[in-house]
Amino acid sequence: MQDRQYSSYRWTIQGVLIFMQIGLGLNFMAPTPLFTLIMEDYGINRGLVSLLVSAPIIVLTISLLPSGILISKIGSKKAMAIGGLLMSSGLLAPLFDSFVMMVLMRLLFGVGAAICLPVTSSILMEWFKPNELPILNGVNESGRSVGVAIGLLFAVSIANVFGWDMVFFFFGLLPMFATVLWLVGGRSVSVVEEQSDEVSLSNNIDLIFNRNTLLIAIASMGPFALFIGYSSWLPTYYNEVHGMTIERSSSLVAVLPFVAAIATPLSGIIVSKLGIRRPILIMAGLTFPLLAFGSFMITSTILIAICIIGLGSMFALYIVTILTIPMELPGIDASKVGIVTAGALTIGNGTAVFSPIFIGSFTDLTGSYTPALSIVAIMPLLMIISGLLLPETGRRAKPTGY
Repeated sequence: MQDRQYSSYRWTIQGVLIFMQIGLGLNFMAPTPLFTLIMEDYGINRGLVSLLVSAPIIVLTISLLPSGILISKIGSKKAMAIGGLLMSSGLLAPLFDSFVMMVLMRLLFGVGAAICLPVTSSILMEWFKPNELPILNGVNESGRSVGVAIGLLFAVSIANVFGWDMVFFFFGLLPMFATVLWLVGGRSVSVVEEQSDEVSLSNNIDLIFNRNTLLIAIASMGPFALFIGYSSWLPTYYNEVHGMTIERSSSLVAVLPFVAAIATPLSGIIVSKLGIRRPILIMAGLTFPLLAFGSFMITSTILIAICIIGLGSMFALYIVTILTIPMELPGIDASKVGIVTAGALTIGNGTAVFSPIFIGSFTDLTGSYTPALSIVAIMPLLMIISGLLLPETGRRAKPTGY
C-alpha cells in the first residue's frame, strides 16, 4: 500500500486535480462580469442577479458537511466524478431561456463544488506524503484563483462574440474535461469500508460548535464577504460610477484572484517560517478595511490597482493561515480536522452567501454603492476578535488546550 500510495503516479493524480480546481474557479465567479447584460435581458434588478453568485454559495455552504459524509461512504473516486459532473452544469445554459432555470443550473454547480473541495483534500491525503501536503494545498488553491481570474478576464469577450449564455457553456467544458480525465486516470488508494457513527453529523455537533471552531468561523466571515462581494460588484461599480468599459473593469478586478494565485504558495512559506498565527489574523483584520476602502473611494486607476493587489496578497496570507490553524489545534487529528474546517467554513461562508445580495439590494435601496461597500469593508475587523481569543498554534508559542 505504501509503495502504491507514494508512487510517482501521484503526480498524474495531481495533474488531473489541478484541471478540476481551475474549472471550479473558472465557473465560480463567471456571472459577475455579465451582470449588466443579464439584467438587461431578463429585466431584473441587482438583488436578483446577485443570486447567480449567491445561490451556489448557499448550497455549497449547506452541502459541505454532508459531502464529507458522502465521500466517506462512496469513496473519493466516485465522489470526485460526481462533483466534476455537477460542476459542468454550465453546459446546459444554452438550453434555458429563464432566469429561474439559470439559478437552478448554478445550484447544481454549487453542490458539485461542495463535493470537489473536501474530496480534493481526501485524495491528497491518500496519495501524498505529509510534507508534500502544504505545497499541494497551495498549488490547488492557486489553481482555483487562476480559474476565477481567467473567468473575469475572458467572460465579456466571449459574450460579445457568442452571447452571454455561451460563456457558461464554454466554461463548463473544463470541469467536464477534467471529469473525463478523472474517470480514465483517477484512482483511489483507500477502500471504502462500513462507516461507524463517528462520521455522523450528530456525533460531531460539539466539535463543530466548539469555541475555537466558532472563533475560526468568525475570522472567516469578513474576508469571505469582502472577496466574494467585491469580486461580484466592483466590475459593475467601475463601469457605472467610473465610466470604465466592462472589459476594462473586469480585467482590473481580475488582478485580485491573479495576485492571490501567485501569492498563495509564497504565503505558505511565510506562515511556516514565522511560526505564529494570531498576529497574522490581527494584522490582516486591520489591513483589509484600509485596502477595501481604497479600492472604491479612490479615483486613480493606478492606486485602485495597488489596493486590489494588496487585497489579493492579504487574502492569500489569510487563507493559508486560517486553513493551517485547525490542523495545529491540540486534540485535533486527521479524522477531526476535516470536520473542524468544514464546520468553520460552513458558518463563515454564510456571509459570503449574503454579501453579493446585500451589496446589490442595498445599492438599489439607497441609490449608491458606497454604503453597502463600506459596510462590507469593515467586516474583516472581526478577525481581531479571533486573533485575540484563539490559542497560538504556531511552533514559536506553546499551544493552549483545545
